[in-house]
Amino acid sequence: MNTSIKSYFRNFKKHKLIYGITIGGFAISLAVLVMIVSYIIEEKNVDKHFANIDNMYRIKQADGNAQIPKRMYQPILDAAPEIDKMCMLGASSVLYEYNNEKKWAKAVTTSEAFIDVFSVDIIKGATKDLLKAKTDVLITEGFAQRVFGDKNPLGEILEFGNKEKKEVRAVIADPRESSSLKYDVIFNLDQELFGSTRGYNEVSYKMFDAVFLLNPGVSSAETEAKITEILKPYEGYNETLLNVQPFKDVYFDLKGDNDQFNHANINMIKLLSWIVIIILVLAVFNYINLTTALNSERHKEICIRKTTGARRETIFSQFLSESYLSCFIAMFLAVGFAIIISPLFKDLFGREVNIFEALQNPQILFAVILIFVVIGGLTGALPALAASKYNAIDLLQRKVLLKNSNVRGVFNTIQLTVTLSLIIALSIITKQINFVKTKDVGFNKEFLLEVRLQGKTNDRAAVIKENLLKYPDIMDVTATHGRPFAIYSSSSGSWKKDSVEYEIDNLSVMNSDTSFLSAFGLEIVKGRNFRLTDKGQNVCIINKKTYDYLQLDDIDESEVFGSKIVGVVKDFHFKDMHQELGFIQLKYDPDNLSNLNIRISGNDIPGTLQLIKNTLKEFEPNLNFEPRFYDEWINTMYRKEENQAKAIVIYAVIALILSSLGLLGLARFSAIRRTKEVGIRKVNGAKIREILVMLNSGFLKWIVIAFIIACPVTYYTMNKWLEDFAYKTNLSWWVFVLSGVLVLGISLLTVSWQSWRAATRNPVEALRYE
Repeated sequence: MNTSIKSYFRNFKKHKLIYGITIGGFAISLAVLVMIVSYIIEEKNVDKHFANIDNMYRIKQADGNAQIPKRMYQPILDAAPEIDKMCMLGASSVLYEYNNEKKWAKAVTTSEAFIDVFSVDIIKGATKDLLKAKTDVLITEGFAQRVFGDKNPLGEILEFGNKEKKEVRAVIADPRESSSLKYDVIFNLDQELFGSTRGYNEVSYKMFDAVFLLNPGVSSAETEAKITEILKPYEGYNETLLNVQPFKDVYFDLKGDNDQFNHANINMIKLLSWIVIIILVLAVFNYINLTTALNSERHKEICIRKTTGARRETIFSQFLSESYLSCFIAMFLAVGFAIIISPLFKDLFGREVNIFEALQNPQILFAVILIFVVIGGLTGALPALAASKYNAIDLLQRKVLLKNSNVRGVFNTIQLTVTLSLIIALSIITKQINFVKTKDVGFNKEFLLEVRLQGKTNDRAAVIKENLLKYPDIMDVTATHGRPFAIYSSSSGSWKKDSVEYEIDNLSVMNSDTSFLSAFGLEIVKGRNFRLTDKGQNVCIINKKTYDYLQLDDIDESEVFGSKIVGVVKDFHFKDMHQELGFIQLKYDPDNLSNLNIRISGNDIPGTLQLIKNTLKEFEPNLNFEPRFYDEWINTMYRKEENQAKAIVIYAVIALILSSLGLLGLARFSAIRRTKEVGIRKVNGAKIREILVMLNSGFLKWIVIAFIIACPVTYYTMNKWLEDFAYKTNLSWWVFVLSGVLVLGISLLTVSWQSWRAATRNPVEALRYE
């Protein structure tokens, strides 16, 4: 063993660069692998901690909308007695005040059943009759510590929204990191978080998620049929299909519309899973290529060992022990690399992975041990078997230099195929992100910002608007309830007008004043805008797509869900580009507004923002002023894809490095194997350029094969990825060509370094070596 260790470090010293690259590349790959696997496991475990997760469901409409009216609560319970417990919940940010200090908190409005459905632990306070009264509030342990410090919060009074005082009844455990629902405070179900309780009992008022527990052994399909049947008599549900969705599927469900839960893209998890496999395979292939190239120069050492009586088993044991030693060093370095890249990983995925905590996970620890055993065994056994089976004379005459170069060529082709695929994918993702960011959204988003009305400003929107318009740098102001890309309400169903039946699914509903169209730069194509005299008349404006879908001949006598249509506006995007341009109804309701949308000149943005802040603070001194510009907001909607692109950049770089290192190993092996041929050609007058072409032509073949394989595979894969977008870029041919040229250039530069060394070597020295 001591001899093997001494031999290992002697060879390490002789080939410091190659050993360093080999071990370092494997260490980086291993660090990335552990962190990605840890992230995947954590994502897959979201919501799995709920005690009754296997019997936990939510109601979801077939069109993707998961929100239903509060009015449906009791009919559902009556129709399906097999439901053990059920809660309806809405979620939003809410302004609270304590000791004259105002801040925002994440709030859930729900019923007492929420405690059992979502497995909430009560730390202190009441355990029964929670959320019975509108004045009750439950707070999380973290919220209690932030607001009250070491003081006992039970019985303390907090003010929310418009000076609504609530008493702390209990302190509950913080939602786990692995929960898709985050909150600081919990209110009674009748507490409206969005500004008004009007419409709560209307069937079209869809603001709540319904989550319930089924009794064990009950078929969810039977419950689904009962719920669908009981809702048919209600207007708006007679043609609507409902699904009972297992709650463990909610986190990865991106088809929901404005529900209360955090979501993740299962395609991202699948992508990361494939990347784990790819990086692992690349690391193994790269390691084998480099170690076989290194071991091809150890013929003299092996020859001497054989002539001094070393047996085949001894040589095999030496290679195997050296391989495991390299793996051990790589794993030790991987811990250090993981610590270094941890902040970058958090920026990409929004979650910090601690390498030491990750290694405590039995699944990850087992995987690391398995990698150590398998890769150490493979990378040691393959060259050991190849080197130990030949006699000393063949080794001395260099007749054996691991002739199976085609296998290594295949390894490198696979590496290059993966690298090319990642680079092409990265280019297409970047192209798509630029496409959706620059696509016309149908309204003027430049210098348009949104501010949420808070406290006393909620009821003074008209006065605030009048005061703001006195400033020359404020061009227009409109107040709305909801806003483009964050609409709170929707309607689905059918209605009759003059014996004609109309039907529509997922009609987004947004309240506004008379200035919405002018502030957003929208054009009326039929009818008129809202007027001040429309107050209380239940009128609305619909977009062109809704008008065309309903096939309305004339809007004068037309209505949507009882609201008279007075105008048709040109289509504009109010959802992100993942979704097709939808149906929208603008309702004139100046008494139910929660957002200010302000267009500024752009001459002095900081000064104008200060003017807006000062004006709002005249009405609400403790206002939390957080303006959001629409153009910046639209860009953040594609943060997930940008993070995917950043992740693929890292993986593409890793793959490119590993592929280049593999090519370096193969080039080194080729140069050693063809030393005699190069020497003879130079003696016969061959030029350096001709020798470079000769040595590089073989590698060019592998690159071309990799390109031929990568193009159709990536084309299919990225077509599937683009299906997540309703509006998408083209898969341009030049993206594939440029990616191929990039990989070709880097690969040839890598190979040419070894080829140049072989081509410029003294031929006499080369032939004497042979």
